[in-house]
Amino acid sequence: MKKLLSVLLSLILVLSLCSAPAFALCKAPDIPEKPFDNSFFFETDSYSIHYRIFEAENAKGQIFMIHGFALSSYCFEKSALELQKAGYTCVAADLPDFGYSTRETAGMEKLPREDIMHSLMTSLSAEPWYVAAHSMGGYIALKLAEKYPESVKNLLLYGTAGNDGIPESSRKIMGSPVFASVMGKLMETAGRMNFLVRLLLMIALNDKEYAANYDISKVTAPFKIKGTGAGACYSFSMLPDTNYEAVKKMPPILLMNGDCDKVLTDDARVNLRASLPEGSADITVKDGGHLFIENMAETTAQITAEFLGQYRTIKSRT
Repeated sequence: MKKLLSVLLSLILVLSLCSAPAFALCKAPDIPEKPFDNSFFFETDSYSIHYRIFEAENAKGQIFMIHGFALSSYCFEKSALELQKAGYTCVAADLPDFGYSTRETAGMEKLPREDIMHSLMTSLSAEPWYVAAHSMGGYIALKLAEKYPESVKNLLLYGTAGNDGIPESSRKIMGSPVFASVMGKLMETAGRMNFLVRLLLMIALNDKEYAANYDISKVTAPFKIKGTGAGACYSFSMLPDTNYEAVKKMPPILLMNGDCDKVLTDDARVNLRASLPEGSADITVKDGGHLFIENMAETTAQITAEFLGQYRTIKSRT
């Protein structure tokens, strides 16, 4: 059964890689004005970026959060609330094509996510940020830290690895409008199927009880926004490769992964682990799935706060 579920999850992820058209961005008319009580929108160039603020009194620091593929800022909500209690102001943003940010139409060759996220960060504060990221968001955070080192204190990476590169031939296939149209519609259909979303959450969380009580509307609602599927495919096809030599020169990094992650394997993290700067923390969370930042938010926040408070090497925690 576990093998079947893993195959199903892999199939969904593979389908999501199968391309999208070149795009020019526009704000979708079906995006609500206030998705959450703490929602705001940042307008830059042709992009409209949704973000949420969890403000702490007398904050010790500020954390900017970047979600992973097919998710949104909602996946960081519980961790953000815990870190807010610990004295950190958190800002969780939706990447273009996800959550309640801009969807794409036609005419683009590159999606400058790290530039967009940096623009939002600097618009909110001139002070450098701790940058937290989950899964695919980790690739973007690594590129952001490489490109704008003056704006990043430390990276806090959860359930992620380095992006070792997508072959150019694959990028061309993924960028095909035909594949984007077909796979985009398939993704949107899958993202609205409650039973399938709950099944995937069960796999990602490694927690049946938590998944059974999950408000899946927080996942399915964004998939009802026109252009979500095609935009998601395009976004994945344009992910930045990881510059491991640049990673080695960064400030200490917190890397946390679940030992029951069925999306990313330990083999996928070899290069990132080998490139962690001195003073970094490589932590394994016992019984943690790919989305441990949600159902293990207390643990995530506690370890994160310890790291930020000490900057010392923590080899492993199980």
